[in-house]
Amino acid sequence: MSVSVQAKAKISQALDGLDPEQLAQLWEYIQQLTQKPVAPLYRIHEQAISTGVKDLANRHDHYLYGSGKSDA
Repeated sequence: MSVSVQAKAKISQALDGLDPEQLAQLWEYIQQLTQKPVAPLYRIHEQAISTGVKDLANRHDHYLYGSGKSDA
């Protein structure tokens, strides 16, 4: 019996002992494993938070360093 067949048999046996929540978590993990890898930079939006500041991109020096809000 090949390693692959043995592994599949062990996985099948283990699946029978999982509860529905564990099966759902396992399915999410399998989906992640089978997805094409994405460079971390392309997933940076997942870390975004809402600050409520409408001009943060334009006036970041003011918010980071306390400089004036003058247009640059």
